[in-house]
Amino acid sequence: MPAARKASRSAAPRKPTLSPTKLNTYLACAVKYKYIYHDKIGRFYQRAQSYFSFGSTLHHVLQDFHEQGAVHTPEEMVTGLEQSWISTGYATVEQEQEHREAGQQIVQAYHAAHQERVEALVETIATEKTISCDMGRFKLSGRVDRIDRHADGRLEIIDYKSGRSEVFPEDVANDLAMSCYQLILRRMYPDTPVFATIYALRTGDQASAELAGDALEEFARELIVLGDEILDLEAQLLRPVPLEICPTCDFLTVCTRYWRAQERQQKVIDSFVETPDEPHSAFDD
Repeated sequence: MPAARKASRSAAPRKPTLSPTKLNTYLACAVKYKYIYHDKIGRFYQRAQSYFSFGSTLHHVLQDFHEQGAVHTPEEMVTGLEQSWISTGYATVEQEQEHREAGQQIVQAYHAAHQERVEALVETIATEKTISCDMGRFKLSGRVDRIDRHADGRLEIIDYKSGRSEVFPEDVANDLAMSCYQLILRRMYPDTPVFATIYALRTGDQASAELAGDALEEFARELIVLGDEILDLEAQLLRPVPLEICPTCDFLTVCTRYWRAQERQQKVIDSFVETPDEPHSAFDD
């Protein structure tokens, strides 16, 4: 290949990538999205959280279980949990120990549940896999926890939730990430039925939903509109600041939009405060 042709290809701009995490961050607060993905200052302000450490530990253990052919015993999975344990983000030693014990119970219960799926001829074909598809101005990409193939050929996307105890079909149907994963996988395998499942690791409770047909195409159109808005920096600035969630935000100290909004809100409150009555005198009549 001529050198000039190679250079022109390498110089071609890459499409921006949007993921469910980015989409959810933007929908929650456009300012937070800007700080994390445009200004890239998240590492200076975002604090370690116990739920993230706990979930990451469990994901690693379950990924290793499947990648090794699901031959680990429950005891070996518990050992794997200890070896993969992430300690950051826990408020106390007691809190960390509670999560450690819960994690041991989770991986043992997961092992038993997996044996039932094997007997039902359900095959795990991917874990912690990044999938993507082209959406015009941007690429939609996401990392799925697990993909299973059923005996009838259907593909099931499974998303682990380490902090939930129960889940319902409407939770899956209304979950942005699960809809994104189904859209991507349907475009990758257009002739294959796809459905999604949320798996509550603490209890083993799970629920499923399918996004297909006209509903899938409508979701794709709405996603393109949202993606275009995210890529338009001016449109981002039109989104209001969600003051109700601001007090717990890691970026609160540097968020000028929040403090300006607070100042405007206080001025409105002050305008309705009555001034103290002046002393009354008979000469005022």
